[in-house]
Amino acid sequence: MDHTKMLCFIWLCIVPISDSKSIPIGMFRTECQDRHFWLAVRSNVLGYTFRFDVEDDHGVRTITGPWAAECGYTVVRDLLGDLVLRASYLACNVENQQVDSEFQLLVWFVNADVHNEETSYPLLLTCPLQQPWSPREIVCEETYMEVSVLKPTPPDHQKGTEWMNPAPVSLEEGVSGWRVVFHVPVMSQEPGEARGMREETVPVEVAHLLGYRINSRGSRILLRCPYGSRLSYPVQVNGIEMELVSATVFYKHQWTLLRVDTSVACTTRKASVEGTHIVWTFPHAVSPLVQPPATDRGVRVGVGGQYLSSCMAQQRGYQVQELSGRVQIQVPFGAEGGLVKSHVIDGEYLQSYFLDLFYLQEWEDAQWSLTQQRSFRPVSVLRQPHTPRVINSTVVSEGVFSMALGLFPPDVSLVNVTVAGETVSWSKADGLGLGLSQVPFPNGSHAFLLQAPFSHPAVSQQYLGDRRRRYTLSVVFNLLVSPEAELYRHPATVETDLQDVVLPSLAGECMARGVKLLLHYGNMDTDWAVYVGGERLDWDVVQVEGYNLVAQKDQFGVDVPLYSQGMTYEGLGMEGLLVSVQLSLSHLDTGENITYRQRCLFPVQELLDGRIIVLVDTSAVSPPIDPEWTSLLNPSCRPLHTNLTRALFSFSIDTCGTIKTLKDNELSYANEVRYTPAVLPHMTPPSIHQLSFRVPVGCVHPVDGQPTLSIYESQSHTPSPASFRPRKRRALRTEGHWKRPLVRGQKMHIAETGG
Repeated sequence: MDHTKMLCFIWLCIVPISDSKSIPIGMFRTECQDRHFWLAVRSNVLGYTFRFDVEDDHGVRTITGPWAAECGYTVVRDLLGDLVLRASYLACNVENQQVDSEFQLLVWFVNADVHNEETSYPLLLTCPLQQPWSPREIVCEETYMEVSVLKPTPPDHQKGTEWMNPAPVSLEEGVSGWRVVFHVPVMSQEPGEARGMREETVPVEVAHLLGYRINSRGSRILLRCPYGSRLSYPVQVNGIEMELVSATVFYKHQWTLLRVDTSVACTTRKASVEGTHIVWTFPHAVSPLVQPPATDRGVRVGVGGQYLSSCMAQQRGYQVQELSGRVQIQVPFGAEGGLVKSHVIDGEYLQSYFLDLFYLQEWEDAQWSLTQQRSFRPVSVLRQPHTPRVINSTVVSEGVFSMALGLFPPDVSLVNVTVAGETVSWSKADGLGLGLSQVPFPNGSHAFLLQAPFSHPAVSQQYLGDRRRRYTLSVVFNLLVSPEAELYRHPATVETDLQDVVLPSLAGECMARGVKLLLHYGNMDTDWAVYVGGERLDWDVVQVEGYNLVAQKDQFGVDVPLYSQGMTYEGLGMEGLLVSVQLSLSHLDTGENITYRQRCLFPVQELLDGRIIVLVDTSAVSPPIDPEWTSLLNPSCRPLHTNLTRALFSFSIDTCGTIKTLKDNELSYANEVRYTPAVLPHMTPPSIHQLSFRVPVGCVHPVDGQPTLSIYESQSHTPSPASFRPRKRRALRTEGHWKRPLVRGQKMHIAETGG
């Protein structure tokens, strides 16, 4: 800001009085704020010790201690560390150049180094009275209470003043002849209870010794005192703690003794933090100061000595509410107009908030045509835990995550971010396909924005089921708090769900010696368990079963041999062997299943030469037997494949105890399926009927090589010896499955039988 222009606008002058030291540019900032001077000294120029002095015709006085409060001076340090002086227009040493129109104060800023060498900067502050005085004005400053009223001169129609003529006593001219009557409660023996009020009359000189400044400045009569002065007392108004001075000033004007009510009351309750707001509560009507009937003229809120319009207050989130005789000012923590300071303690981010808040309350009553009460209560909320907010502004249709972390005051900067375990600096972000930027806001705060496309390697993907996918971006923001150089790490995660998954698709095809199963990947790498024939596929299964795996860019293939465990044999007939293989996918997280079954029919002429294939169905056997414990004549020849009711045998014609016979120019091959369970000590021994289970199997082959085909079926399903019995040459079907054929052919032998 151009300070020259600012000073011309507010009619405030800073005039160096001597050449003791030239004033560095920007060292001082000054304003005329309503009813007081405002002077700030930059923190970067403050020495080892420093002070303000004021000078008038009576000499130089240092602004310090109780004298400062009694005389209307307030010295504080703001959040930035700047030294701030507020001086009332009615303060001691202030000259009223033109009655109630211009005020002037000579201030010396004294700066000392570590060697106690002092440098003095004289400043002459001049401010106009921008708004006329009200009949009564009350100021509640940080360190003192002040009331000034329009000085009456008889005859005067101003209510609240009285005079007596002739004077009952002889008074000298000037303040020395003034008297002050204080009204104080008479306390009872019970703590906190008053029995009534008593009056204590003292000369003005004695009142000065008690900490009260009472005088006449221009057209006004003034009473000022620090908080906690003698003869002040606490009261509660609508449950709000206040400090009250009930005083009446008597003074002489010519031959008339005038009486003026100079009572003053200020709230002593500090602002409190309620949730995310700072709340300052005060009475709507201060009963000791209001004489009914009264008319409320409203409340105005200001920050930093400047009033806020209702529109601006609303934009900043400030609220003024009246509740049950109380007025509440609510300010969001960190709202514009205040100062925010960041801290990091034990890895936790905290904020302090400082707000130079004041309000103006106006009313009319039976005693005063207008009363203005200004209350200054700078708010200091120290080291409140503050979790930075993650702002997810992702637009799903764009396919890009947009995540911001904030809001931070100017003392927080971003060093780098950690994404997928990799530290990404500002300079590297673009090269890695990430967007990193700082987003400013009108109130001076800012946020840090990270952008990453859904397809970025740092974005994790999780399948949720029903073709839905969750994209997740996790990042750690590494921040630095200045000037303390404190580090703060904040992890943040954003995610979005989309129904954009193309599931894996399954297919199959028949090959000459088995079945090929195909898995097309889809558009998402995810955790699916693969099952072939109900058995989970792993490398051990691949090696044992002789599977052949073929991996391509967009699909995965499994070659399942005809006689492997993964094969299910559904039927055996004149057309050939009907087999199926089930390929299943089961998602490890959602349990979602995808199943495909490939069926293939292997004709007789395509089966392996020199082998006998037998499919035994035991579903009708009583008592039941376990197909797993069946065998051929050679007990070591066990089934190749079993389920609850079926057993599949595949063996060479010259193994497993097969008996070969030549008769009538035909070769016969015969074997037998038996029940041979293992009997362990803890198991129930099989019954004699189960042990007598026998199913003869076999085939015949013409010596001359002419192919013929015969089908046989056993006589009974009960465990008993059985013999071959020729039947009509037809294939038997039951519910779409091939059952119990006995096949004779040319070196290609297939038999299905039931016990």
